[in-house]
Amino acid sequence: MILKHQPEPRIRPSALLQPNADAVVLGSMPLREDIDRGNLSRFGDDIWEMAPAVFNTRLCGSTLALDFTVISCPTERLLAKEYIFARLNVRLGSKRLQLNPASARDTLSKLRKFTEFIRNRHGQLDLSLVDQRSIDAYLVYLKSTLSAGDSVISKYLKSVLDLWLLKSYLSRGGLTFLPWGGRPLSLVAGCRQRRHENATPRIPEPVIGKLLHWSLKYVDLFSQDIFAARTELVELERNHSQRSLRRKNDVVERVDAWIEARRKAGRGIPVWNDPDQMSGRAHKLSRLNGLRGEVINLKLITLQTGLNAQTIQENKYALSIIHEAAGELGLEKGGMDTPISIDPDSGLPWRTRFDPYNLLLEEKNLQTAAFILCAYLTGMRTGEIQAMRTGALRCSRTTDGLVERLALRSRVHKGRDARGEEAEWITIAPVDRAIAAVETLADYHRRQENGDDLWFILGRASKVPSRGIPNIVRGINRLRATIDQRYGTIEEPVFPPVEGQAWNFSIRQFRRTLAWYIANRPFGVVAGKIQYKHASVAMFDGYAGSSVSGFRREVEQERALGQLEDIVEHYENHLAAKPKTGPAASRLSAEFDHVRQELNAFPGRIADNSRVRAMLSHLARNLHVGHLTDCFFNPATALCIAKDNDVRKTPAFSRCAPDRCPNSCLTQRHLPVWEAQIAENESLLKTKRLSQLQREALKNDGERMRKLIAPLKDARNQ
Repeated sequence: MILKHQPEPRIRPSALLQPNADAVVLGSMPLREDIDRGNLSRFGDDIWEMAPAVFNTRLCGSTLALDFTVISCPTERLLAKEYIFARLNVRLGSKRLQLNPASARDTLSKLRKFTEFIRNRHGQLDLSLVDQRSIDAYLVYLKSTLSAGDSVISKYLKSVLDLWLLKSYLSRGGLTFLPWGGRPLSLVAGCRQRRHENATPRIPEPVIGKLLHWSLKYVDLFSQDIFAARTELVELERNHSQRSLRRKNDVVERVDAWIEARRKAGRGIPVWNDPDQMSGRAHKLSRLNGLRGEVINLKLITLQTGLNAQTIQENKYALSIIHEAAGELGLEKGGMDTPISIDPDSGLPWRTRFDPYNLLLEEKNLQTAAFILCAYLTGMRTGEIQAMRTGALRCSRTTDGLVERLALRSRVHKGRDARGEEAEWITIAPVDRAIAAVETLADYHRRQENGDDLWFILGRASKVPSRGIPNIVRGINRLRATIDQRYGTIEEPVFPPVEGQAWNFSIRQFRRTLAWYIANRPFGVVAGKIQYKHASVAMFDGYAGSSVSGFRREVEQERALGQLEDIVEHYENHLAAKPKTGPAASRLSAEFDHVRQELNAFPGRIADNSRVRAMLSHLARNLHVGHLTDCFFNPATALCIAKDNDVRKTPAFSRCAPDRCPNSCLTQRHLPVWEAQIAENESLLKTKRLSQLQREALKNDGERMRKLIAPLKDARNQ
């Protein structure tokens, strides 16, 4: 697509098109209140700090600084400075926003890629030498060197267009022509027409069910052992730092006393859960002869005896009696005193005892499990979760005092200005418990006094606060692999494989999967008794539905998509002669036959999926998947509408009459629920205290249900 004549860019007038050395780099940006405005970066500085204008504090760190000293060419360095300064302070029209300071480093990297290509191609960096052939060659170069999709390549091309748009702000001028004649960069890069459907894959229900099940176990059960072990370790380290040795003989005496205590308790000598964590001389001295791979946990022994590792290692006698005790008492994985709880599913301890290193790994697993519950049961984006602070969860009641609301407070940055916007997400009890667990972890590991960080990397030695978890996706997949390794086998992993492979999680999958199941499977129950219907009611109760996060809009999009997929499934079942029953079954069959005739009207023409969906869309708009029946809702005939003035646009399943309502259609998917209802009916009939009227009513209900599902049962038994 070629655009019509495009005029020269209309740039907001500026007193100084090229800034002087004292110009404040972030002069037109909103700034955080906690920064010193006298120390803001100037144009003449070689390093520009972007953090003062970044309100998303989890991004604040050294990676936001722009270091221009790495650009050796003076011409290229000046161009880079002027370009970034203009992108930060100049707004081109209503659609070209100023550069977000958090993205400045990445933008500079993309510019340098182009300038290096031009310098290598022409022997010097002179933009007046660049023509259309040069940028066409750059496009070919990007596609041959970047292992990325066309959408990513189009982002690299933005710097090329900017060098024309911002040429008045560059002291040596920019490009002298409009790149690619003004064609959209997405088309230049080869991007296909944007799909209206969300391309992020949904997590299969068996997989997300297992993930939620184990995440809840970590938060509700395993966390108690983890916190107890951390308390034990903190106490050991505190006591150890206060002890001092006065006599050399204390070494042997304390080791003997420690071994005797282990003997009386019936416990072995502690060894590391993961021997690979030991190295060097300590590894050699503590490795047990005759027990391949086992390494004595000298670190824990020193904490429990009040000695230090070097003292024990240099005392050959003390080391030898520890080795002898290992042969007598046996070995104990981990070695810490905290007992391990019984897993109710297996009747066994959920893991071996902790050691200091393994404890940290389990804390990271707990943090990841809590993040999973927050991401999946709120619909929050990862940035919104990590922007939470201590005390983010608030409990309140409705005005009548009957319903308790749990709400999460955080900030939304996507689609907002640099400051972001305060938002609230209504959630459910498991998220409350997850946040409580994360707050406890943060209290143990927070490296900044009086800080309010909630999500950060655990166990880092540096005292510099680290806001956010940059590798949370890696942690989620590591948790899945840990559970598979610990509780499953190669033949039967805990997480069912999908197309022969372990499911690879990403953050976006959680939001989309939740939106899908709330919109299309509100009666589905996943492991841990988490009901999507419950989540739907909680999240959309009252004002919560208008959250600035836009989650409700995504749910409605998924509902429309799900309705289409469900009606296509009904149609394919009809083609496969799979039975359906209910008052609406005959009407649907007639509609499906009509669609089939229309699709087969042109011999030799293949009906693609999009054409099928288009012809079925009028049915999909009224389809509502239910627990007992699928309702093709028509307000004019719906029996669930109680009054003439009822203006409902969706069915009331609580008043549904599936055997009589002309909108009702049952398939094999509904059969197990009806059979369970019939079994309960028969069980009630065995009660001797029923009156004759009650007994007659139950018999009539049973006959009605049997008659309704008879076609489905007959087809299943054939």
